[in-house]
Amino acid sequence: MDQLPPSGPIDRPAPAPALGRDEFTRRAVIAAGVAVAAVAIVAALTAAASVFLLLFAGALLAILLRTAVDAVARWTGMGPNWAFAAVLITLALGIGGGLYLVGSTVADQLSKLAEELPRSTERIRDYLNDKPWGREVLRLAPTAKDAVAGEPEAAASRVAQFFSTTFGAAGDVVVLLFVTIYLAASPTMYVDGLIRLVPPAKRPRAREVLTAVGERLKGWMLGQLVGMATLTLITGVGLWLIGVPQYLALALSAGLLTAIPYLGPIVAAVLGGLAALTQGPTTALQALGVYAVAESLEGYVITPLVQQRTSELPPVLTLVAIALAGALFGVIGLILAAPLAVALQTAVEMLYIEDALGDRRV
Repeated sequence: MDQLPPSGPIDRPAPAPALGRDEFTRRAVIAAGVAVAAVAIVAALTAAASVFLLLFAGALLAILLRTAVDAVARWTGMGPNWAFAAVLITLALGIGGGLYLVGSTVADQLSKLAEELPRSTERIRDYLNDKPWGREVLRLAPTAKDAVAGEPEAAASRVAQFFSTTFGAAGDVVVLLFVTIYLAASPTMYVDGLIRLVPPAKRPRAREVLTAVGERLKGWMLGQLVGMATLTLITGVGLWLIGVPQYLALALSAGLLTAIPYLGPIVAAVLGGLAALTQGPTTALQALGVYAVAESLEGYVITPLVQQRTSELPPVLTLVAIALAGALFGVIGLILAAPLAVALQTAVEMLYIEDALGDRRV
């Protein structure tokens, strides 16, 4: 037969003392202060987002520049400082020579392109107006109709505003240039400075993560650079062969727009098709074929071979990153969305999946 527990008083935890009015007021003030400080920090970070994006862009270019410096030093046996100077001089001469040789041609073609695009859009609008389904499309899409029927001056203003917001004022470009040079000249100093912000026991792992992020970003940058050059060359030659007058300007714009995955090539193909439409529908279709071939080679052959899967992003993740970064930061967000996603993906894989969850790849 079960024995009953001995009778007697049961120990219970003592109730917490009630807070006095002064103590409650003090805690409420502290909580409010913490909330205000958190909001202020978030607001400051949001206001300075363009600065952080500028620093990130400088870090990307510095990785690319440092890769070239290390390659020159390895191939020629030069010291790091001499190799760095040689690369800077070569880049300056190359950019200056390129502007001297083709700058006037590109400027002339861009001017003609600005004149031709409104004519092409007007031609499309007239074609749609002649068809019952086309009139319905224009009725259901008044914004698109206004865009194709807008005045050339307004279109030129929108284009100018688009490109003027890429890096902001000219001062930002100067800052970007110097940030790139300083980071590329002494990368170890800045990496060590970041590592010192981490507790000593975690510093070796932090260095591994930073190294992995740098390698992934380098793979992405090399893939983008080679892909942009390849796309520019194939597009320029193809448009020249089919007789599009603005082939050089369109090829350069296609190469630059490749920096925006998925969306950039579509915009480039639309611009090329509109420009070729002034030469006739057949030429426009041929131009779209040129873009399809060039972008297929770049996206499925050239870039994957160069990146060697070191920075491959799932398409959905890339599109989400582009949508979020574009909505938050505008054009510069669109350009930096993919590399930001590469860096974030690497950090999540190493710090959360591997370290926190213990799920390490075999």
